Amino acid sequence: MRAGALAIFSTLLFLTACGYVGPVLPPSPQIPDAVTDLTAVERGEQIVIAFHVPPRTTDNLAIRHFSDVDLRIGPTVTPWDFERWATSATEYRLHLPPPGDPDDPKPIPMEDSIPVSAWLGQHVAIAVRTAIKTNDHYSQWSNRVVFEVIPPLTAPAVQAEATAQGVRLTWPPIAEDAHYQVFRRAPGDKAPVELGTAEKNEYIDATAHYDTHYEYTVSGQKGAAESPPSAPFPITPIDTFAPSIPADVNALATPESIELSWQRSPEPDLKGYYVYRSVGGAPFLKQGDLITLPAYSDHNVEHGKTYRYAVSSIDQKNNESDKSSVAEVVF
Repeated sequence: MRAGALAIFSTLLFLTACGYVGPVLPPSPQIPDAVTDLTAVERGEQIVIAFHVPPRTTDNLAIRHFSDVDLRIGPTVTPWDFERWATSATEYRLHLPPPGDPDDPKPIPMEDSIPVSAWLGQHVAIAVRTAIKTNDHYSQWSNRVVFEVIPPLTAPAVQAEATAQGVRLTWPPIAEDAHYQVFRRAPGDKAPVELGTAEKNEYIDATAHYDTHYEYTVSGQKGAAESPPSAPFPITPIDTFAPSIPADVNALATPESIELSWQRSPEPDLKGYYVYRSVGGAPFLKQGDLITLPAYSDHNVEHGKTYRYAVSSIDQKNNESDKSSVAEVVF
Protein backbone atom coordinates (compact mmCIF):
# COMPACT_ATOMS: atom_id res chain seq x y z
CA MET A 1 0.00 0.00 0.00
CA ARG A 2 1.34 3.39 -0.84
CA ALA A 3 2.21 5.79 1.98
CA GLY A 4 -0.52 8.32 0.98
CA ALA A 5 -3.30 5.73 0.87
CA LEU A 6 -2.19 4.33 4.21
CA ALA A 7 -2.40 7.78 5.81
CA ILE A 8 -5.96 8.32 4.51
CA PHE A 9 -7.07 4.90 5.75
CA SER A 10 -5.61 5.55 9.20
CA THR A 11 -7.41 8.88 9.43
CA LEU A 12 -10.76 7.33 8.48
CA LEU A 13 -10.27 4.54 11.01
CA PHE A 14 -9.55 7.07 13.80
CA LEU A 15 -12.67 9.13 13.01
CA THR A 16 -14.86 6.04 12.90
CA ALA A 17 -13.59 4.85 16.27
CA CYS A 18 -14.12 8.21 18.01
CA GLY A 19 -17.67 8.81 16.77
CA TYR A 20 -19.54 12.15 17.04
CA VAL A 21 -18.58 14.42 19.91
CA GLY A 22 -21.53 16.55 21.13
CA PRO A 23 -21.56 19.71 23.25
CA VAL A 24 -20.17 19.44 26.77
CA LEU A 25 -22.98 19.47 29.37
CA PRO A 26 -22.53 21.19 32.75
CA PRO A 27 -22.65 18.88 35.78
CA SER A 28 -26.04 18.46 37.47
CA PRO A 29 -26.52 20.70 40.53
CA GLN A 30 -28.29 17.71 42.13
CA ILE A 31 -30.90 19.91 43.82
CA PRO A 32 -34.32 18.27 44.38
CA ASP A 33 -37.55 19.92 43.33
CA ALA A 34 -39.31 21.60 46.24
CA VAL A 35 -41.96 19.80 48.27
CA THR A 36 -45.35 21.32 47.34
CA ASP A 37 -47.91 19.34 49.39
CA LEU A 38 -46.81 19.75 53.02
CA THR A 39 -49.68 19.41 55.51
CA ALA A 40 -49.66 19.62 59.28
CA VAL A 41 -52.48 19.07 61.73
CA GLU A 42 -52.59 19.02 65.51
CA ARG A 43 -54.09 15.64 66.30
CA GLY A 44 -54.41 14.90 69.98
CA GLU A 45 -51.02 15.43 71.61
CA GLN A 46 -49.04 15.31 68.35
CA ILE A 47 -48.55 17.62 65.38
CA VAL A 48 -48.79 15.20 62.46
CA ILE A 49 -46.72 16.14 59.41
CA ALA A 50 -47.27 14.64 55.94
CA PHE A 51 -45.86 15.32 52.47
CA HIS A 52 -44.27 13.63 49.44
CA VAL A 53 -40.58 13.91 48.62
CA PRO A 54 -40.08 14.78 44.94
CA PRO A 55 -39.02 12.13 42.40
CA ARG A 56 -36.75 14.41 40.35
CA THR A 57 -34.15 17.17 40.56
CA THR A 58 -34.57 20.68 39.24
CA ASP A 59 -32.87 19.56 36.01
CA ASN A 60 -35.26 16.58 35.67
CA LEU A 61 -32.95 13.79 36.79
CA ALA A 62 -34.46 10.87 38.70
CA ILE A 63 -33.62 10.84 42.41
CA ARG A 64 -32.27 7.58 43.80
CA HIS A 65 -31.30 8.48 47.38
CA PHE A 66 -31.90 11.42 49.72
CA SER A 67 -29.16 12.54 52.07
CA ASP A 68 -31.33 14.73 54.31
CA VAL A 69 -34.93 15.72 55.04
CA ASP A 70 -34.91 18.99 56.97
CA LEU A 71 -38.21 19.81 58.69
CA ARG A 72 -38.42 22.99 60.75
CA ILE A 73 -41.02 24.51 63.03
CA GLY A 74 -40.80 27.91 64.65
CA PRO A 75 -42.69 31.11 65.49
CA THR A 76 -43.92 33.02 62.46
CA VAL A 77 -42.17 36.26 61.47
CA THR A 78 -43.70 39.41 59.97
CA PRO A 79 -43.12 40.26 57.22
CA TRP A 80 -42.55 36.69 56.18
CA ASP A 81 -38.99 35.77 55.23
CA PHE A 82 -37.87 32.14 54.95
CA GLU A 83 -34.23 32.81 55.81
CA ARG A 84 -35.03 34.90 58.89
CA TRP A 85 -37.59 32.33 60.06
CA ALA A 86 -35.24 29.37 59.47
CA THR A 87 -32.44 30.80 61.63
CA SER A 88 -34.65 30.71 64.73
CA ALA A 89 -36.82 27.68 63.86
CA THR A 90 -36.20 24.30 65.49
CA GLU A 91 -34.82 21.65 63.15
CA TYR A 92 -36.26 18.12 63.11
CA ARG A 93 -34.25 15.58 61.13
CA LEU A 94 -36.71 13.08 59.75
CA HIS A 95 -35.96 9.51 58.75
CA LEU A 96 -34.86 9.18 55.14
CA PRO A 97 -37.29 7.80 52.55
CA PRO A 98 -36.59 4.45 50.89
CA PRO A 99 -34.60 4.47 47.64
CA GLY A 100 -36.45 5.61 44.55
CA ASP A 101 -36.76 3.70 41.29
CA PRO A 102 -34.64 5.52 38.65
CA ASP A 103 -36.59 3.80 35.87
CA ASP A 104 -39.96 4.85 37.27
CA PRO A 105 -39.47 7.83 39.61
CA LYS A 106 -42.51 8.63 41.74
CA PRO A 107 -43.17 10.87 44.76
CA ILE A 108 -42.61 8.99 48.03
CA PRO A 109 -45.03 9.65 50.94
CA MET A 110 -43.57 10.79 54.26
CA GLU A 111 -45.24 11.17 57.67
CA ASP A 112 -43.93 12.02 61.11
CA SER A 113 -45.07 13.74 64.29
CA ILE A 114 -43.91 16.39 66.77
CA PRO A 115 -45.14 16.65 70.39
CA VAL A 116 -47.64 19.48 70.87
CA SER A 117 -46.24 20.27 74.33
CA ALA A 118 -43.13 22.03 72.95
CA TRP A 119 -45.22 24.58 71.00
CA LEU A 120 -48.36 24.99 73.07
CA GLY A 121 -49.87 28.48 72.78
CA GLN A 122 -47.57 29.60 69.95
CA HIS A 123 -48.38 30.73 66.40
CA VAL A 124 -46.00 28.60 64.36
CA ALA A 125 -44.90 28.05 60.79
CA ILE A 126 -43.74 24.69 59.45
CA ALA A 127 -41.75 23.99 56.27
CA VAL A 128 -39.50 21.26 54.87
CA ARG A 129 -36.66 20.94 52.38
CA THR A 130 -34.62 18.01 51.10
CA ALA A 131 -31.11 17.24 49.85
CA ILE A 132 -29.58 14.40 47.84
CA LYS A 133 -25.90 15.40 47.74
CA THR A 134 -24.44 17.42 50.60
CA ASN A 135 -25.91 19.88 53.04
CA ASP A 136 -25.25 22.83 50.74
CA HIS A 137 -27.46 21.37 47.98
CA TYR A 138 -30.86 21.76 49.57
CA SER A 139 -34.06 22.25 47.63
CA GLN A 140 -36.09 25.39 48.07
CA TRP A 141 -38.37 25.46 51.10
CA SER A 142 -41.75 23.84 50.67
CA ASN A 143 -45.09 25.48 51.02
CA ARG A 144 -45.45 26.61 54.63
CA VAL A 145 -48.20 25.65 57.07
CA VAL A 146 -49.15 28.23 59.71
CA PHE A 147 -51.48 27.77 62.69
CA GLU A 148 -52.01 28.34 66.40
CA VAL A 149 -51.07 25.40 68.62
CA ILE A 150 -53.85 24.96 71.19
CA PRO A 151 -54.32 22.56 74.13
CA PRO A 152 -54.98 19.05 72.77
CA LEU A 153 -58.61 18.21 72.06
CA THR A 154 -60.00 15.13 73.79
CA ALA A 155 -62.02 12.48 71.99
CA PRO A 156 -65.80 13.08 72.17
CA ALA A 157 -67.82 10.74 74.40
CA VAL A 158 -70.63 9.78 72.00
CA GLN A 159 -74.08 8.42 72.82
CA ALA A 160 -76.68 7.31 70.26
CA GLU A 161 -80.41 6.67 70.41
CA ALA A 162 -83.15 5.82 67.92
CA THR A 163 -85.74 8.55 67.31
CA ALA A 164 -88.59 9.01 64.88
CA GLN A 165 -86.35 11.34 62.83
CA GLY A 166 -83.37 8.94 62.72
CA VAL A 167 -80.42 7.99 64.92
CA ARG A 168 -79.62 10.92 67.22
CA LEU A 169 -76.01 11.33 68.34
CA THR A 170 -75.00 13.53 71.27
CA TRP A 171 -71.75 14.24 73.11
CA PRO A 172 -70.44 16.84 75.58
CA PRO A 173 -68.69 19.81 73.90
CA ILE A 174 -64.90 19.33 73.79
CA ALA A 175 -63.96 23.02 73.30
CA GLU A 176 -65.56 26.39 72.68
CA ASP A 177 -66.28 26.99 68.97
CA ALA A 178 -65.34 23.43 68.06
CA HIS A 179 -67.10 21.70 65.20
CA TYR A 180 -67.33 17.99 64.50
CA GLN A 181 -67.10 15.31 61.82
CA VAL A 182 -69.50 12.38 62.06
CA PHE A 183 -68.67 8.93 60.69
CA ARG A 184 -70.77 5.78 60.35
CA ARG A 185 -69.83 2.19 59.66
CA ALA A 186 -72.67 0.16 58.18
CA PRO A 187 -72.76 -3.53 57.28
CA GLY A 188 -70.42 -4.07 54.35
CA ASP A 189 -68.29 -0.98 55.04
CA LYS A 190 -64.61 -1.79 55.49
CA ALA A 191 -64.00 1.54 57.24
CA PRO A 192 -66.18 4.31 58.70
CA VAL A 193 -67.72 6.63 56.10
CA GLU A 194 -68.10 10.35 56.76
CA LEU A 195 -71.77 11.33 57.08
CA GLY A 196 -71.38 15.07 57.56
CA THR A 197 -70.38 17.82 59.94
CA ALA A 198 -72.03 19.34 62.99
CA GLU A 199 -71.51 22.82 64.37
CA LYS A 200 -72.94 21.75 67.73
CA ASN A 201 -72.61 18.65 69.87
CA GLU A 202 -75.56 16.86 68.22
CA TYR A 203 -76.26 15.13 64.92
CA ILE A 204 -79.28 13.25 63.52
CA ASP A 205 -78.64 10.55 60.94
CA ALA A 206 -81.87 10.69 58.94
CA THR A 207 -80.53 8.13 56.44
CA ALA A 208 -80.31 5.29 58.96
CA HIS A 209 -82.62 2.29 58.55
CA TYR A 210 -84.36 0.46 61.34
CA ASP A 211 -83.17 -3.06 62.20
CA THR A 212 -79.70 -2.32 60.74
CA HIS A 213 -76.55 -2.38 62.86
CA TYR A 214 -74.35 0.73 62.78
CA GLU A 215 -71.25 2.02 64.55
CA TYR A 216 -70.82 5.79 64.93
CA THR A 217 -67.65 7.76 65.64
CA VAL A 218 -67.15 11.51 65.99
CA SER A 219 -64.00 13.64 65.91
CA GLY A 220 -63.75 17.30 66.91
CA GLN A 221 -61.94 20.14 65.15
CA LYS A 222 -60.90 23.64 66.14
CA GLY A 223 -58.63 25.59 63.85
CA ALA A 224 -55.83 23.23 62.78
CA ALA A 225 -56.42 20.94 65.77
CA GLU A 226 -58.26 17.62 65.61
CA SER A 227 -59.31 15.35 68.42
CA PRO A 228 -58.77 11.61 68.31
CA PRO A 229 -61.91 9.84 67.08
CA SER A 230 -64.43 8.81 69.69
CA ALA A 231 -64.83 5.20 70.68
CA PRO A 232 -67.28 3.54 68.23
CA PHE A 233 -70.85 3.57 69.55
CA PRO A 234 -72.85 0.54 68.29
CA ILE A 235 -76.61 0.73 67.80
CA THR A 236 -79.31 -1.21 65.98
CA PRO A 237 -82.26 1.22 65.85
CA ILE A 238 -85.69 -0.32 66.42
CA ASP A 239 -88.87 1.27 65.13
CA THR A 240 -91.07 1.96 68.15
CA PHE A 241 -92.34 5.29 66.82
CA ALA A 242 -95.87 5.83 65.64
CA PRO A 243 -96.61 7.72 62.44
CA SER A 244 -98.06 11.21 62.55
CA ILE A 245 -101.64 11.76 63.69
CA PRO A 246 -104.06 12.09 60.76
CA ALA A 247 -104.98 15.73 60.10
CA ASP A 248 -108.01 17.58 58.71
CA VAL A 249 -110.59 14.89 59.51
CA ASN A 250 -113.99 15.87 58.02
CA ALA A 251 -117.42 14.19 58.35
CA LEU A 252 -120.23 14.82 55.88
CA ALA A 253 -123.79 13.47 56.16
CA THR A 254 -125.32 12.17 52.92
CA PRO A 255 -128.80 10.68 52.45
CA GLU A 256 -127.55 7.11 53.04
CA SER A 257 -124.27 7.42 54.96
CA ILE A 258 -121.70 9.58 56.69
CA GLU A 259 -118.58 10.11 54.59
CA LEU A 260 -115.22 10.68 56.28
CA SER A 261 -112.04 12.03 54.70
CA TRP A 262 -108.68 13.24 56.02
CA GLN A 263 -105.20 14.22 54.94
CA ARG A 264 -102.94 11.33 53.94
CA SER A 265 -100.14 10.64 56.43
CA PRO A 266 -96.68 11.29 54.92
CA GLU A 267 -94.62 8.44 56.45
CA PRO A 268 -93.08 6.03 53.90
CA ASP A 269 -93.73 3.02 56.17
CA LEU A 270 -97.43 3.83 56.61
CA LYS A 271 -99.61 0.72 56.70
CA GLY A 272 -103.07 2.23 57.06
CA TYR A 273 -105.68 3.78 59.39
CA TYR A 274 -108.19 2.85 62.08
CA VAL A 275 -111.49 4.70 62.37
CA TYR A 276 -113.10 5.20 65.81
CA ARG A 277 -116.75 6.22 66.34
CA SER A 278 -118.82 7.50 69.26
CA VAL A 279 -122.62 7.60 69.12
CA GLY A 280 -124.50 10.05 71.33
CA GLY A 281 -121.59 10.67 73.68
CA ALA A 282 -120.72 6.99 74.24
CA PRO A 283 -117.06 5.81 74.30
CA PHE A 284 -115.16 5.60 71.01
CA LEU A 285 -115.14 2.14 69.41
CA LYS A 286 -112.94 0.90 66.56
CA GLN A 287 -114.89 0.49 63.32
CA GLY A 288 -113.96 -2.58 61.28
CA ASP A 289 -110.51 -3.52 60.04
CA LEU A 290 -107.53 -1.48 58.94
CA ILE A 291 -108.15 0.67 55.87
CA THR A 292 -105.47 1.86 53.48
CA LEU A 293 -107.08 4.95 51.95
CA PRO A 294 -107.74 8.27 53.76
CA ALA A 295 -111.53 7.90 53.44
CA TYR A 296 -114.34 5.92 55.12
CA SER A 297 -118.08 5.45 54.49
CA ASP A 298 -120.26 4.72 57.51
CA HIS A 299 -123.57 3.19 56.44
CA ASN A 300 -124.51 1.91 59.90
CA VAL A 301 -126.18 5.16 60.93
CA GLU A 302 -129.64 6.29 62.10
CA HIS A 303 -131.35 9.60 61.57
CA GLY A 304 -131.56 11.92 64.53
CA LYS A 305 -128.36 10.74 66.21
CA THR A 306 -125.06 12.53 66.72
CA TYR A 307 -121.91 10.78 65.52
CA ARG A 308 -118.35 11.63 66.44
CA TYR A 309 -115.29 10.26 64.61
CA ALA A 310 -111.52 10.10 65.19
CA VAL A 311 -108.80 8.45 63.09
CA SER A 312 -105.38 6.96 63.95
CA SER A 313 -102.53 5.92 61.62
CA ILE A 314 -100.59 2.63 61.72
CA ASP A 315 -97.12 1.82 60.38
CA GLN A 316 -95.59 -1.45 59.16
CA LYS A 317 -94.42 -2.29 62.71
CA ASN A 318 -98.02 -1.82 63.97
CA ASN A 319 -97.10 1.34 65.88
CA GLU A 320 -100.33 3.31 66.24
CA SER A 321 -100.56 7.07 66.53
CA ASP A 322 -102.85 8.93 68.91
CA LYS A 323 -106.35 9.65 67.69
CA SER A 324 -106.97 12.66 65.54
CA SER A 325 -109.09 15.63 66.50
CA VAL A 326 -112.80 14.74 66.57
CA ALA A 327 -115.16 15.36 63.65
CA GLU A 328 -118.85 15.56 64.71
CA VAL A 329 -121.97 15.38 62.56
CA VAL A 330 -125.76 14.92 63.12
CA PHE A 331 -127.29 12.45 60.71
